Amino acid sequence: MKGTAIHHGVSRRTVLRAAGTGLALPFAGLAPAASDRRRTRSQAGTVTALRMTTTSDLSAQMMARSPLPPFTAVNPGPFDVVVNPQETFQLFLGTGAALTDSAAYVLANYLSARQRSALLAELFSPRQCNWQMLRVCMGSPDFRAQPVGYTYDDMPAGQTDPHLAHFSVSRDTAYITPIIAQILAINPGVKILATPWTPPAWMFASGTFEANQCTFRDSRMAAYARYFVRFLRAYRAADIPVWGITCQNEPVAGTFMKFSQSEEEIFIGSHLGPALKAAGLQDVKILALDDSWAKASYGEGVSASPVAGPFTAGIAYHGYRGGPAVMTGVDSAHPQVEQHLTEFRSLVSEPLDIQMASVAGGYVAQGVANYAQSVLLWNLALDQNGEPNQQKPGRLGVVTVDNTTSAVTRTASYYALTHLAMFAQPGAVRCAATTFGTAYVAYRAYPDAVTTTALANPDGSVVLYAYNGQGADVAFRVVDARTGRGTVVTMVPGELSTFIWPAGH
Repeated sequence: MKGTAIHHGVSRRTVLRAAGTGLALPFAGLAPAASDRRRTRSQAGTVTALRMTTTSDLSAQMMARSPLPPFTAVNPGPFDVVVNPQETFQLFLGTGAALTDSAAYVLANYLSARQRSALLAELFSPRQCNWQMLRVCMGSPDFRAQPVGYTYDDMPAGQTDPHLAHFSVSRDTAYITPIIAQILAINPGVKILATPWTPPAWMFASGTFEANQCTFRDSRMAAYARYFVRFLRAYRAADIPVWGITCQNEPVAGTFMKFSQSEEEIFIGSHLGPALKAAGLQDVKILALDDSWAKASYGEGVSASPVAGPFTAGIAYHGYRGGPAVMTGVDSAHPQVEQHLTEFRSLVSEPLDIQMASVAGGYVAQGVANYAQSVLLWNLALDQNGEPNQQKPGRLGVVTVDNTTSAVTRTASYYALTHLAMFAQPGAVRCAATTFGTAYVAYRAYPDAVTTTALANPDGSVVLYAYNGQGADVAFRVVDARTGRGTVVTMVPGELSTFIWPAGH
């Protein structure tokens, strides 16, 4: 299957009451409504075989559905995609995006309450796009509406607060926690991952966090562990349970803080892990790294550390450097370690075919095929100018909201996430599926053939996620290894399709 490679030249209870008044709006390209979603099942409750297709130009077809013909007995050939639901791997938790300060600001200020309710329901309702993951920021990141960032314990220059007497998450209540609560009202099963970009400035040697590569004062580790505990308790008090945390965004790259592997090992093993346990928060997962695939050895080292390992559930990766194949090596050496994709985004300067190749073919398909349990992208929403941001121009949100008309545009990233999430059931696991072509490496090597990942649902149905990276149409058979039956399909260049069928189809 060789071909031409692609080239790139608040209280949650309050929100529960409010969410009930939302009305669906006729957004262009709106995901199928609840009634459409139910039509994937017969009256007896069995999954209906279908195909859902999005073309890379985002105009010819967008999540277009068609029946999947009945399978017939076949002898699979070398270029057919054979799916074996009985050969299973990691549990799949779902897809989602980051509710940064910027994303929350856009949703709160550029959409009416009715529009916001409809869009969030579209994304997170199990009857629509079925996103199950949400990343939030502990304090403000570089994507924020305010020129000056904040943490939960900011002090005047020269002053410290090791006992966190001034700790408060009140800044989040303006528009961040109300939107989180609204999402949880729509889907209480959404898992929230929280990540800090920086501790309070008084924990730094420089006394400021408005720069990269800041140096942490290791003497503040105990106070920083208490900071996490206070955050988790404050969010739980607002009916926002946090599923997992990472210690620092991009600790190797140093955005904003540089945190060495040995520092993270000591922080998790001697401070954060014990502090969570003492506070009764040991159910909150700690993920190491939260940086690019190319830095995987850092996460692997933390997870294997005799000090940090007992408290570390897994490793979080970004998709900016390296490739997802490294995760298969980590799984081989440490099969008990969870692996999660927590950040990536497309650029305005990238053509649509490259956006689809990198996000759908590389980050999602090859990421899950290489043991990722969840897939998160960066800003859930930005305006048509990629704002608000602080000196980070040219980034695309998963959705774009026009700051004057409120028009919502769904980007390639939206379709890349939703094609995998929409038909995944709770308890779905990745299963074996034939895949072809080049291993994805960020910005260097793109999928150049049909690349796939597949999920086996608890009811026996199968979800096959397939991206065609060839520069030509490709015809092949999709085959269910349980029955030796399959059907011929054709994919056009750059196409993303999801194929779903019940057991015995």
